[in-house]
Amino acid sequence: MKRITLILKTSEVMSVRKAACIAGADRIVAHPISHKESVWFSSPHVSAEDELIRLDVMVVDRQFDEVISAILTTAQLGKIEKISSVNAKHALSDQLLLAA
Repeated sequence: MKRITLILKTSEVMSVRKAACIAGADRIVAHPISHKESVWFSSPHVSAEDELIRLDVMVVDRQFDEVISAILTTAQLGKIEKISSVNAKHALSDQLLLAA
């Protein structure tokens, strides 16, 4: 199981979420990013008024390529912050922590 962490503009979240679900993502959790934190994710295409969202996508290994492809074709200005492997034993507890 893999966890893909994305940084997206608020306007892109719903379309990326829908595309990832259709491609086979297991869990998707959205977290708002504070204004202090958003300074680190500056981009010429993101204005100071835009709100950023961190999206954590959990996906099984066999669906990983399809989900990454869906994310990359849907997100126009977002970026992938991190991709990490999650131990299958601890995946449920990690998902519960994400939801909290």
